[in-house]
Amino acid sequence: MKPFPRSLPFKKVPVLILAIVAGLCLLLFMRTGRLVIEEKEGSSPLFEENAQEVEFTICTYNVQARPFFDETETKFSRMSPLLNRFDICALQECFKDHACVWARAEHLNKIFHGTLKHPLKITGSGLSLLSKLPLISTENINFDSRGEFQNKPASKGVLLARYEAGAMILDVYTTHIEAGKKPASMSARKGQAEEIVAFVNKHTAPENNLIILGDFNMRPSRGPEDKEANKDNARVYVFDWLKETLDLRDASDEFNGPVGREIDRILFRPGKACTMEVLHWQQDDPDFYHADGTTPLSDHSPLFASFSLQTS
Repeated sequence: MKPFPRSLPFKKVPVLILAIVAGLCLLLFMRTGRLVIEEKEGSSPLFEENAQEVEFTICTYNVQARPFFDETETKFSRMSPLLNRFDICALQECFKDHACVWARAEHLNKIFHGTLKHPLKITGSGLSLLSKLPLISTENINFDSRGEFQNKPASKGVLLARYEAGAMILDVYTTHIEAGKKPASMSARKGQAEEIVAFVNKHTAPENNLIILGDFNMRPSRGPEDKEANKDNARVYVFDWLKETLDLRDASDEFNGPVGREIDRILFRPGKACTMEVLHWQQDDPDFYHADGTTPLSDHSPLFASFSLQTS
């Protein structure tokens, strides 16, 4: 009997290496991420199907769940049931463990935009929408515009969910725009804002009611005394451009007056033959803290508002 060879024949080594490399490349390029949708059977308990006037609450929350850096099990188990306070929840930076933050949320439908821009991306967009309103359809994009390195591992973008709001249609968009202060990030903000405008104009008819909310990493200008509001600061002028181009109103400004400088924003636009009114606006809440009562669950505070929507 021939002894078992101690090593592979020299001629076969390159073939084996090529096979391994080819296999790894195949696995890599099969990585596309996915859009996850969970729906419960039944109708919305909020209001009648043909209601001409409805009220609902909506929340935007950057939950700070980055790959490798952030612990999620403890904070998501505490955060998840808190989401039931809101009829619609928009989450950003949920780059991992979305099922954990969904676990005790009792919404009628849940969407997670985990699609990768390309196989070399580490994560999807980190965007999620949960709603007690019936879901009609959903769309999403990953941004083409990208800036400095810190933003490149994620496939940032926009997630749209179209809901039935009584007799009306409500289109809800959530996004997480480029972070950073370098010129590349400033340029990417403008490009991403342009992509948002094109995406909204493609999918939302003038008749539909519209809400865009999320972590914009930008804020509105606050007049001549605002030293950051200049043509070179995309953190301000691009936000103003986006708001004006889509004819949006700001929930914070409507409720508090034009004073807020937070980068998490709730913007809205009533559809034709409809009216929308901001009934309440709030940033931060004592429930969204760890058990010690002093450590917040995320480096962002939850931002929420309630709306009245009716046919006019």
